[in-house]
Order: sequence, then structure tokens, then C-alpha cells
Amino acid sequence: MKKAKNRTASTVATMLVIALAILSFYFYWSYRTKPLEETSPENMTEIQKLLNKDLNQNYPETAREVTKLFGNMMKNLYDNNSDEEIEALALKIRELYDEEFLVANPEDSYLQNLYSDIASWKEANRRISNYNLVDSDMVEEQELEGVKYTVIYLAFTIQENGKFTETWKMMLRQDKEKKWKILGWQVVPSDTQTN
Repeated sequence: MKKAKNRTASTVATMLVIALAILSFYFYWSYRTKPLEETSPENMTEIQKLLNKDLNQNYPETAREVTKLFGNMMKNLYDNNSDEEIEALALKIRELYDEEFLVANPEDSYLQNLYSDIASWKEANRRISNYNLVDSDMVEEQELEGVKYTVIYLAFTIQENGKFTETWKMMLRQDKEKKWKILGWQVVPSDTQTN
């Protein structure tokens, strides 16, 4: 009788240990895979995708691709984000800028001007609803002293009391590593826009 009680007690103890091990493994596996699901590309916001883009390893190969990425970043930058997201994306955009442009626009003043601009956009209930590159035959390319330059037109569709288009003349220069960097831009007056 004593042996039967001991066997029953040891069986219950063994089953309890196995059940605890299974539960522990289940909870470990459940919580371990959730962060992976949350950061999978399907579950990421567009800003998260842009922020996770490794421009050191996967820099856009052409001036058009750089301009297109810039347009996407600008569209998302002006779209009701937290200050942390704005700053992170603004710093990511700076990776597309030419060294000369970065020197002329120090990070602190760049961020201060950007926050001010975004605040005025919010106040005016203004946002970028779309962007696109203007016809490829509008691209202007030239080479000066062995350095390649190009001009690409980028059109933003902006919503503010209706829709209107604002076209930017983007100036890019190829750096020593053959990467196209944004040298600057200017807004094309609406009476001469190319769209």
C-alpha cells in the first residue's frame, strides 16, 4: 500500500513537472515570436519601413530612385507623426543629402525649421497625399569637371481646401562613391510647372 502511494505521488509529481515544462515552453515560444510578427514587413507602418531601410547597404542606385525615396519620406514626414518619428525620419532623410547641403544646413537648425514648417502645415490642415516623378524626358544631366549633376522634377499632390500640385526642381550630384546625393531643390512657380 505504501508503494502504491509512493508511485501515485511520484507519478503526479512527474506529470506536474512535465505540465510545467510544456506551459513554460508554450509561453516562451508565444512571447518570443510576437516581436518578430510585429516587426515583419506586413505589420510595419510606412514610417517604420523607411526608418528600417539601411541606406549604407541598400542606397538607391539612380538619381530617380533617390528622388523617389525622398518624395516618399517627405510624404510620410508631413503626415501626423510623433516628434520621435519626425526626428528619426528627418535624420534618415539627411542621409540622402550631399555633404555641401549638410554643411549649409546644420542638424539643429534643420530640425528646428522642419518642426516649425510641420506645425504650420498642421495648422493649415495641409498634407501631401501623393508624389510622383515628372516625365523622364524632363531630366537634365550634365558633367562639370568630372562630376555628374542631374535635375529631376518631383511633383507633390497637396491637400488643403482642395487639391493642388507643387513641383520641386531637385538638384542632385554624384559623390566620390558614385552615390547620387541631393544638393538642393527649389519650388517651381505654379505658372511654369511642368505637369
